[in-house]
Amino acid sequence: MAITFPRELLDVPYVTAEFVLDGPVRASPSGGRLINYTQIADPAWRATLVTKPLLYSQFAEVEAWWLSLREMKNVLFRHPHVCWPRNHNVNQGPAENAGNLVSVASGNILAVNSVDAGLSLVPGDRIGLEQGGRWHVGRVTEVAGSGTTRTITIEPPPPTNVGQSGAVVRFVRPGCLMRPVPGSWSVQQSGGRYAASFQLVEAAGVGAVPEAPSSLDFSLVRNSQYAPLILEIT
Repeated sequence: MAITFPRELLDVPYVTAEFVLDGPVRASPSGGRLINYTQIADPAWRATLVTKPLLYSQFAEVEAWWLSLREMKNVLFRHPHVCWPRNHNVNQGPAENAGNLVSVASGNILAVNSVDAGLSLVPGDRIGLEQGGRWHVGRVTEVAGSGTTRTITIEPPPPTNVGQSGAVVRFVRPGCLMRPVPGSWSVQQSGGRYAASFQLVEAAGVGAVPEAPSSLDFSLVRNSQYAPLILEIT
């Protein structure tokens, strides 16, 4: 059977499945007790995975999966451990219904309708956006609304070609398009079993960078990556 990409993460047991947001920011002194904080790249999700010790047959399947990703093929990563919003670990039904993105304000405030009236989100949950073969995962920082509508603030802000009216909003196992990190693959063998570890990083270029604000005053503004944030240290 021909392999299709992006590939799903293999269904094997993992002892580690870290999924963290890298925010590449550099700090540099500029004189006069000022420090420049400059965001040098878009934030990107990074996954670090370690399997449980596997039988050789299972390990061989994992290794073949990894080798198939050469030339930086894509993986559609869905967290193997954190699948549901916190308040729906038991009552999962309301979270299974996807929402519809109506609009985006200030870059990261999502107006969503068509959700189940019983949906209960809290800060810390992750949700996903899907639009035209593109994916975005955001961490919920604030949520309001009732009935079938919600206003959800997420970080990081979605790219403009994903955060569009009509995008599908997922609350269960949101997908993130990722690629293998070169040199991250390693294997530990003990007692005839094999534990594999590797890293994935969010694929660059899967979404357009949001348009820069028309003016900047060096205050802390939404999407402040477009200019350094300058703080005076006293």
